[in-house]
Amino acid sequence: MNTVTTTLVRRPRLGTLPVQVTSFVGRRREAAEIKRLLGTAPVVTLTGVGGVGKTRLALKVAAEVERAFSDGVWLIELAALEVPEMLAPTVLSTLNVQNHSSMPSTEVLVNHLRDRRILLVLDNCEHLLDECAVLAATLVSSAPELRILATSREALGIAGER
Repeated sequence: MNTVTTTLVRRPRLGTLPVQVTSFVGRRREAAEIKRLLGTAPVVTLTGVGGVGKTRLALKVAAEVERAFSDGVWLIELAALEVPEMLAPTVLSTLNVQNHSSMPSTEVLVNHLRDRRILLVLDNCEHLLDECAVLAATLVSSAPELRILATSREALGIAGER
């Protein structure tokens, strides 16, 4: 007698979301609204003063929508980034993409993201607001399946941002 055994193989998790070790309480309505916006808007920015929980909320939402992004959910932590010119190289590095060409990092990034279904979580954009705005606008105009969830003390101020 032949028996067929099926084994469920879980696809390796793509991305860099940290595992949350504490529970998340409240903000259910806000999380639902952010998820709804990510379905239609290319860029969603969570704004507020420091310490109100923008990052925690963004990570919670990102974890909840992870399955919708076949190419992963990637956390780009910007708080320690002091050199604005390192923004695109930092994103490339986080995505494990190396630039071995003479092309600018932004162009390499556009080429990498063009046909991918990815969520980038840009955390702490406020000190690189102009650079983050330019990069986000460039990326979403070239990569139709890309979504960006940003946290900042103020909005990026780009077309399509919610």
